[in-house]
Amino acid sequence: MVKTQEKPLFYGHKILLLIALEFVLAFSGLGYFIPYGSATIMYIPVIAAAYFYGIRAGVLLGAVFGITSIWKASMAGVGYFDSLFSPFSSGNIAGSIYVALIARILFGFAAGVLFALFKNIKINEYIKVTVLSVAAHLIHTFLVLIPMEYLFPKAHIDEKYIAGNIFSVNEILQVILLTVSMCVTVYISKNKRLAEIEQILDEGRQSYYTKRLKIEGAFFVLFLFLVILALMFHLHDMTLMVVNATNIELPFHARIMFINLQIQFLVGVAAIAHIIGVFVTSYRIYSVYHINNADKDSMTGLYSKTTAVDYGATVINNKKDFPDTYFMIIDIDNFKGINDTYGHLMGDKVIINIARFLEKHFGAYGLVSRFGGDEFAVFITRSLSINDIEKKIQEFQSDAASISLDDERKVTCSIGVCHVDNEKKFDEVYRKADEMLYLIKTSGRNGYKFYKKV
Repeated sequence: MVKTQEKPLFYGHKILLLIALEFVLAFSGLGYFIPYGSATIMYIPVIAAAYFYGIRAGVLLGAVFGITSIWKASMAGVGYFDSLFSPFSSGNIAGSIYVALIARILFGFAAGVLFALFKNIKINEYIKVTVLSVAAHLIHTFLVLIPMEYLFPKAHIDEKYIAGNIFSVNEILQVILLTVSMCVTVYISKNKRLAEIEQILDEGRQSYYTKRLKIEGAFFVLFLFLVILALMFHLHDMTLMVVNATNIELPFHARIMFINLQIQFLVGVAAIAHIIGVFVTSYRIYSVYHINNADKDSMTGLYSKTTAVDYGATVINNKKDFPDTYFMIIDIDNFKGINDTYGHLMGDKVIINIARFLEKHFGAYGLVSRFGGDEFAVFITRSLSINDIEKKIQEFQSDAASISLDDERKVTCSIGVCHVDNEKKFDEVYRKADEMLYLIKTSGRNGYKFYKKV
């Protein structure tokens, strides 16, 4: 059985960003950045998707490219060549659908295959991406132009036209922009700081703070979009006012096209708002991570007691967001004896390993912290049944017992657990879990106990 490759971090988010970029290029002057003729760089997101994320991503972005091409080509007043991409204007519905949509989907597929075939060839990555990007550009040219010779014979797109097009100033500038853009993108993708930021965002995406910042980011994007929407309606009304004041009669189809342009504008604005929202939210999550990280325990890397207490207060004050939370106190049994018998270096080793095992079994389900000395605390904020928690505690205790001391003595832990219910303050939750910990300590240690209402 072939093992499927895991998708990169934030795969869906990155694809959405590329789609948003495609909309921005399509519905703004950026897509036609070259001042000579109408050469387009709208296919750059397609090539980028195929390079970084493979065939499926290339096909998806190719389809988006094709749909936007049809939309733009269907506007009144476009040039004859551009109108051939519109099934509503060209007179050949099947031909337009091919050159505008199917050819772009095939282009995304071909680019994905091309990059996949040369993925493991060991040459300089910038040389590779330059050569393959130029090859992908030529594939796009041939997929679109060669069939047009037969689909639209009146357009006079023959071999001479295609050869002249390939070696024109437009095409040279287009290829330069494409290769520079791809090389810059590859350079950015290899940046270690960016990889670190991605890892931080991945580690924090299940936290309460991350979810809250995402909600705030969504509201920011919505607010930005609504403000621009209001400005657009104002421009629409003022334009019609000027038209009426000058006694200009706009035919019905002209008004429809005017509205169509406004919709394109809105789609472009929504895409820009999405891009801004992603970057602003990511920056805020990254900043919060570093603020929290500044208050982490230096030995274990776990959150400090201060952070955990603040988190506990957040949980209690936002029970709707944390409907089924458990709090655990973990204490290493006879830790003073370990220090006295084996030395402080061994004691530090035990603490570090216990921290690692707690992260291993509970890190994905909430917040793990070191309260100080040999005492740890865990908030389980993602829904786990009591049976699941017991199983994870037993697995943790088994790992703790595997810590190697100098003789056959095993490391054990005592654990008190409390379900966060109707408490008003974190101190109440802590007291209940601590009572359970005390009962375990006085009844032989090396166990766990859940708090139950009397």
